[in-house]
Amino acid sequence: MTEEQSIPTGRFKPLVGLLRYKWLALLIFIVVNSIGVPVALHLGEPPVFHSVKVVLLVSPKFIPNLVSERGMDLGRTEYQFYVKQQINLLTRHDVLQEALQLPEVRKNWLLPGESIGRAKGRLKKAISTKSKRSDPFITVKLSSSRYKGLDIVLNALINTYLKKSQSENIYDSDGRIKRLQQRRDKLELSLSTQLKQRTKIAEKLGVTTFQENTLGPYDSIIVETTSALTQARRQRVEAEIRLATLKDKQGNGKTTLDIFVNEMVANDGTLKSFKAALINRRTDLLTQTLGLTPKHPSKKRAQREMEKIDRDIEQATQVLFEEIRTRLLEKHKAEIYQARRFEQVLAEELKGQHEQANQYVSQYHEALELNKDISRAYQELEKINSRIDYLTIESTAPGFVRLDTPAKPLPNPAESKRLILILIIVVIVALALAIGVSVLIDMLDQRIHTPGEVHKILGFSPMAWILDRHNLSTEEFAMDHLRRLALTLERERHNNKTTAFVLTSVKPDGGTTTLTLELAQILNEIGVRTLAMELNAFKPDERYEGISPYNSLTTLLDQYTPLNSPEMFVIPATEDLPDRLPVGETDKRYLSTYGRLRSIIEQFNAHYDLILLDTPPLLLSADAELLGKVAGGVLLVIEAGAVTPGELKRAAQLLERLNPPVVGSILNRVRVFQGGGYFAQLLKEYERGTKLRRSWIKRLFLR
Repeated sequence: MTEEQSIPTGRFKPLVGLLRYKWLALLIFIVVNSIGVPVALHLGEPPVFHSVKVVLLVSPKFIPNLVSERGMDLGRTEYQFYVKQQINLLTRHDVLQEALQLPEVRKNWLLPGESIGRAKGRLKKAISTKSKRSDPFITVKLSSSRYKGLDIVLNALINTYLKKSQSENIYDSDGRIKRLQQRRDKLELSLSTQLKQRTKIAEKLGVTTFQENTLGPYDSIIVETTSALTQARRQRVEAEIRLATLKDKQGNGKTTLDIFVNEMVANDGTLKSFKAALINRRTDLLTQTLGLTPKHPSKKRAQREMEKIDRDIEQATQVLFEEIRTRLLEKHKAEIYQARRFEQVLAEELKGQHEQANQYVSQYHEALELNKDISRAYQELEKINSRIDYLTIESTAPGFVRLDTPAKPLPNPAESKRLILILIIVVIVALALAIGVSVLIDMLDQRIHTPGEVHKILGFSPMAWILDRHNLSTEEFAMDHLRRLALTLERERHNNKTTAFVLTSVKPDGGTTTLTLELAQILNEIGVRTLAMELNAFKPDERYEGISPYNSLTTLLDQYTPLNSPEMFVIPATEDLPDRLPVGETDKRYLSTYGRLRSIIEQFNAHYDLILLDTPPLLLSADAELLGKVAGGVLLVIEAGAVTPGELKRAAQLLERLNPPVVGSILNRVRVFQGGGYFAQLLKEYERGTKLRRSWIKRLFLR
């Protein structure tokens, strides 16, 4: 049996390891750079040589402002103490913190990713002050490796310091002005509400002004109505008294009304004329009856007429009496009713006027109170505005400390190359670590990946190595190597008369069944009648199964007498599968042969040129070791990436004890890594049909 040319066993393939663990390499590269870049920025700063300065004038005398003529002088001891206090204030925590909140300071001082606390500490260290004992000036210097914006940072810091010094030592004008403005805003809002409320009351009452101790419009009306009501009540009483007087009786038993009526009747002109006419008639009648006897008819007729005249006079007098009496009574009663009604109307009107007056007075008093509140608010506003104006003028007056010379921008210095160099070193180190760790992990991987490693452990190269099939190219390449393996088995059959081969894997799921069925199919295609026989009771494969469960090796082994035609149990080939014999149903994880397996194989050899025995994994089942004795050769299937050298050595030791005539190995599921993997170049050459020329990078790393 001829062996394929051995492949080198070298595992140092950096590009393969890098591509295999590319995500790990990328993570290492990112982590190293994220740590190294800030360190580089810190270490890469050139020596401090950029500096800007500000000069402050500390006067021992406080100059008075425009409002107050009061000045202030500091003694020698107080002055020295005051200078030290100002130097300490320059780098005090709150001053630095407030300055770093300014956008222009943050932009020109903070480093990328730097916190405010760290920037504050760095700013404090970068500031230096200088003051001579007899010199009223303080020189403040800011030094840094960055020249851009140093003048902006220092000027902003000094402005913050001056405001803080002014507010703490002399004025606190900003805080007081702010509080006064807040109070003014509240007063103006309250004043606006009060003015609107007073305007509503004025519109409702119909007045334009509100004054103290002033009679309201309802007061005079109520006085007039009360007076009219009193007069009406007096008139009603008088009318009632007059009526009562008319009804009072006099000493003669007659009432005043009767006397008054009799007087009116007596003075009635109509009645007088009527009575005069009747009396004249009666006189005429008396004159006519003079000299007549009582029995004279004319005298009797005259007497009757005179009696009638007397009755008419009496009746007319009585009628007039009753009429005048009734009219007088009705008149007095009407006067009383009218007086009472007028009194009632005036009383109701007075009541309504009192209610309106009460409302008017209440709202009028409310308006008067609003007037007082508005007046007080205006007075307070005037005071607040005066105070704000005073503080505004005062805050701009020169005090003990003021800016004498501000910081000026620096010219552009020469660029430093140290930072760039350190950044390049960090990137190179990150790249080297990413590649090195990936290659180291690949080298520390003890699993078998290449035919060269199999050759190194077993002492002979594999009969074939089958690629891991995941696309059409690897499928075609793998089938080509299976065809080579099939031709190798055919040569072995001719040269050494080997008619049966046992295929067993080192570990489970090594692909033994697939290789057995595919090899049998290829052998049948090249004219070698081949039977695939499943002897794996450890884990049967459903691809062997046929229609009838009795067509199995277990059925053949259970027969007490050998059958003349065991090929009847063989499941015929299909388009994808060869002739095959399944192991059948068994309640054990091993195969009970009863010493009949060898004779059964010999009977099958009468019908088949070659028999491939699919057996359990060698390290897990004793069946492979047992069944290896009945075959002419053993093919050990090694799954790439799943078997360690120790496991392969233990499998080789078991095969040595069996000492079969033929021993071979198959490296199955060999992975192809892009970028110069173990078989990537060979696969590309197979696809293109031409030899590839490797680049100098591949020649360097894949030697």
